[in-house]
Amino acid sequence: MKNRTLLKYHSIFGILGGAFLLVLGITGSILIFNENIDSAIFKKYEVEKTGSARNIDKAVETIQKHYPNWDTRLIKFKAGQTLIFNLRSPEARKYVFVHPDSGDIIKEIDANSHITKWILKLHYSLHAGVVGRFLILFAGIAFLFSIITGTILYRKVFWKTLLFKTKLKWDNKKNRYSGLHRYVGVWALFLNSIIVVSGVFLAYKVASAGLKPASKAVTPIINTSTELLLTKAQHEYPDFTPTYVRLPTSEKSNMVLYGIFKNDPFYYSEFYNKLEADINTGQIVKATKISEASVGTKLESMITPLHFGQYGGWPIKFLYALIGLSGPFLSVTGFIIWLKRK
Repeated sequence: MKNRTLLKYHSIFGILGGAFLLVLGITGSILIFNENIDSAIFKKYEVEKTGSARNIDKAVETIQKHYPNWDTRLIKFKAGQTLIFNLRSPEARKYVFVHPDSGDIIKEIDANSHITKWILKLHYSLHAGVVGRFLILFAGIAFLFSIITGTILYRKVFWKTLLFKTKLKWDNKKNRYSGLHRYVGVWALFLNSIIVVSGVFLAYKVASAGLKPASKAVTPIINTSTELLLTKAQHEYPDFTPTYVRLPTSEKSNMVLYGIFKNDPFYYSEFYNKLEADINTGQIVKATKISEASVGTKLESMITPLHFGQYGGWPIKFLYALIGLSGPFLSVTGFIIWLKRK
């Protein structure tokens, strides 16, 4: 394929996905720090130090009394700190903060209006429902093809650009933006490819889920101790660290502890390890380990951590945020180059 034809397709894919890329890049760079943002906002609902006190059973009882038939997840349960529940229904989502000792509700907030959740929804659906989800999927595919055509187009100068052996020309705007576009595109290529491929996969799952009708949970009353279940899990699986508790959503489902096994690679998602317990006996009836899963499942478990940079500390987060902003930069410079060429 001739370079002129490649450039034509590269421009088309860039223009098709460009407007969406501005939103995706900026929101994605913010979402890299979503846990840090949430921690800072939720700090005002934190109780004064209560030692090692933690009464999850009383908190679960309170939640089930005040919020029957909500899909209930306990997302923070560190001893001596405020317990945080994430509640979901087909129409709404809530964060509920509960005192770790008394089990009293401290605060309830609308999760859909919470800043990080609002940005996340903008990121994956543009707040436009199912149509927005498919537009994001379309934009991701367009950006992926833009990366592929751009890589082929600049293949002869790739290594020279990577090693700063090609000079930037500042004599006119077209050459100036073209040089910057090439340098940023080449230097961000590897991580952008990971973000885009994983993003297309996630967008497909989100778009597909949007076609299915939402079901309302019918949450049974828990007849066993969640606190004892956590103790039992620690005893029976000492290499397992629970990070997330999901209450059953029907009479036939189990309580589930999600978490991390000690020897798991850092790039696996915590939601692919789980211990399931009977809500009447408290016995652990099933253990699922990502280390024992199929290759396909292992690859799937890597998608979210790789897309949002959840596998590293601050250096990785800042790198992801910087690369995330490269998308909007490439979109704007690419559009300017296209206009100058026209």
